[in-house]
Amino acid sequence: MKLFLVSFLLTLISTSQIYSQNSLQGIWEGGITVPGGELKIIFKIDKFADGYSGTLDIPQQGAKGLELDPIFQTGDSVALAFTAGQITGQFTGNFDSKTEISGNYSQGGPTTPFSVERTSLTTTPPKPENETDLIISNGEIQIGGTLTLPAGDVKAPLLIMSSGSGAQNRDSEVFGFKIFSDMAQRLAEEGIPSFRYDDRGVGESTGNFGNTTLDDLASDVETIMSYFQNDAKNKFQRFALLGHSQGGVVAGKVAAENVAVDQLILMGSTAPSLSEILRYQVEFAYAASPVEESLVEKEINAREELMKAIAFNNDIDAAKIGYNQAYSELLNALPDSQKNSIPDINAMVNNQTDQLAQIYSSPQVKSLLFYVPTDDLEKINVPTLVLFGGKDTQVTITQNQAKIRKALEISGTEFEIKIFDDANHLFQKANTGLANEYPQLDKKFVDGFLDHIIKWMTTN
Repeated sequence: MKLFLVSFLLTLISTSQIYSQNSLQGIWEGGITVPGGELKIIFKIDKFADGYSGTLDIPQQGAKGLELDPIFQTGDSVALAFTAGQITGQFTGNFDSKTEISGNYSQGGPTTPFSVERTSLTTTPPKPENETDLIISNGEIQIGGTLTLPAGDVKAPLLIMSSGSGAQNRDSEVFGFKIFSDMAQRLAEEGIPSFRYDDRGVGESTGNFGNTTLDDLASDVETIMSYFQNDAKNKFQRFALLGHSQGGVVAGKVAAENVAVDQLILMGSTAPSLSEILRYQVEFAYAASPVEESLVEKEINAREELMKAIAFNNDIDAAKIGYNQAYSELLNALPDSQKNSIPDINAMVNNQTDQLAQIYSSPQVKSLLFYVPTDDLEKINVPTLVLFGGKDTQVTITQNQAKIRKALEISGTEFEIKIFDDANHLFQKANTGLANEYPQLDKKFVDGFLDHIIKWMTTN
């Protein structure tokens, strides 16, 4: 999709006092009609004595916090302007009600409909009274997180939540869907306390996420547990660990090693090693390749040999040469129509070899390449809940469920595997399950998801 809204003039026009009941103050969410669907937009607008100020988010284009200036309102007519680079756009519209605005968007040409609905009266909702922000020290690393407590009796262990791959904040926020924050508040209503935390190098946590190994990630969870075991004000002796996606690898590792863990929840978590996952992804990418299968297999095997050489520090230069040769053979076997579109095959091969070596050499990737999560699950001796989305295209049931089941059967522990048929990797109700539809989906869990976790935690 073109950058349909890299910048634009939006018109939402500032009310005279006589019409002040229709204020632009707050968060407005909606979309612009574009070919093939809708482009999500979010306005965050604050009211001051002399007018409005605000920002724009366009989640599907990765745009966040773009300044809106000027913003105007006259009666029920609205207008707001935004310009970036050489692109300008314009919204003109009207209040349909106190909480809805609709109109037309233009970018120097034809207009297209837009509509937004107010989802919050303030741009920074007040912090819930049952939440406390904490800083926990793990050596030189500071871990920033939020403790959420029930108003009444505590009915389950303290749930510590670990997010998936990539540097994420404590809410595990993806396109505005605050997975762990939403979960924490709902669990608290049912007597379940929780703690969620920023990954290293994110928010209030210090350190460098890319340089963090699996052992470091597990150490952070262990440190959080130790903190609450010894904190005079908020002391806990029983813990449940929840890991989403790659966070499940961390949670499983800690649960297998720490006797203070009473429950384990794996939420869309992986079973194979990272190297096996990467092999599967590359095989899928090559599925439609016109190159003969033996050359594809040779490239994939050479890629895996490069992983092994880097992971175990064993003759990396030779592995790079081997991959370079295999990838070069594959590209040179492409049909002329494809091969001729590559300006310099040797440069492309060398660049890819160097890029892969750099990726595999990063401390976190290196620590995960040949780490098999199910080895830990075979040692688990606490009740375990395994959750899958039926439409998850990132951690598929086919690739993961049987392996996790087998590992837990070997462990002899009590476990349950629950599949939410319509859920994606974030456990939202999905259409295709593909990541490119995340921004368009409702920012809430599929029906029954949180209820199932609550019932399981309070009865195990």
